[in-house]
Amino acid sequence: MKYSEFLKALQTKTIQPVITFLGEETFLKDRALEAVTKRFLDEESRPFNFRSLFAEDLKDTAFLDDAGTVPMFGEWKVIHVKDAAVLEKSIGRIKEYLEQYLEHPSRATILIFDLSGWEGRSKLKAILSKKTAIVEFNPLSEREIPSWVSGHLKTLQFQIDPAAVQAITERLGTDLQRISGELEKLMLLRAPEKRITLEDVELTVGYSPLATVWQWSEAILDRDAALAVQLLEDLLEKGEEPVYCVALLAKQFEKMILTKEMVQQKVPHPTIAQKINKPVYYLQKYLDQLGQFTMTDLMKALQVLSFADRALKTGQQENIVLQLMVAELCHLKTAAVPVFDVPLA
Repeated sequence: MKYSEFLKALQTKTIQPVITFLGEETFLKDRALEAVTKRFLDEESRPFNFRSLFAEDLKDTAFLDDAGTVPMFGEWKVIHVKDAAVLEKSIGRIKEYLEQYLEHPSRATILIFDLSGWEGRSKLKAILSKKTAIVEFNPLSEREIPSWVSGHLKTLQFQIDPAAVQAITERLGTDLQRISGELEKLMLLRAPEKRITLEDVELTVGYSPLATVWQWSEAILDRDAALAVQLLEDLLEKGEEPVYCVALLAKQFEKMILTKEMVQQKVPHPTIAQKINKPVYYLQKYLDQLGQFTMTDLMKALQVLSFADRALKTGQQENIVLQLMVAELCHLKTAAVPVFDVPLA
């Protein structure tokens, strides 16, 4: 079950009494837990009927006994077990009791197991995947962020211009925690109008480190060598790993090759957008940018990146390697120069 599907089920209180929150997107998990407590607990009963427990502190089955008891001063109880994968270490002691509880869970308790992923051949997975509702919390892709931003604001009775959504995505990447914080500031700024514009974003939202990497890659794809070198210096000052920067560009050019092939095969634009995880409204700009490169250019770019990666991993001076790499990538149509330890021609 996806996060959005879970929220819909929550509105009608049709969720199962035992749930597993699975995935690494902690921001959405926090929102889901908050939604559960607001839906089932009122302010008066919450101090008595809400528990948030760390699995490493659970030495026995007392938390299951708690789940089975009658709520105090209310109709429901919510128990949240954090880092539940740790229960794997004590599964031998609690397995039988846990299975018994899951066969007949309390109908007045919402028991939530929260974990980022399963550990190997997990016995806990074998139990929870069969007897609980699994809600997946995976990091959102670049393509999914715009619709999340619009939908999130819609629930708060706010509107946002499409250009403003794009600007937020470009400046903040996929960091939902940072995006949410910036949206809160924008809503305070535009509380009377209930609408966020591109100008608002440009005036108030700064760039995150990831977005700076994005800007750097955009400058390279636009063949603006001077800007690309300047942004590279900023990235290194902020402590970005050179190998990570090279890997990011490699993924970018691999995606461009895939897109080039789909364009040549006349694949519909919505399908292309889905395959490369980009919003449809941004696709035309991306295709225009891609049109400046031949397939030979793109293959040469991957070769440049491969040699740069090798040079970095063999101890060559990082600044020089990256600057030479940027120069090569911004001049793919010119003859290659053997600037690394292996000739590029």
